[in-house]
Amino acid sequence: MTGDEVEVDGVYANEAGREVTLRRGDKFPADLTLGRTTWTLKGFSLNEATIDHIQKENTWLREQDQGGR
Repeated sequence: MTGDEVEVDGVYANEAGREVTLRRGDKFPADLTLGRTTWTLKGFSLNEATIDHIQKENTWLREQDQGGR
């Protein structure tokens, strides 16, 4: 919920579908349209540089999972 402290690094989404990357210790932000909102963890953040939000590119981690194909 907006204003609560983030416990796990990751990508979070709210009811409007807005995604944001947050780190442990950050505060969940208010949404510009909804105001106070609930956030749901969508994925863990290992390294922001390797997060592929639209899953288009074969990042190093994805290539490893696919056996380098």
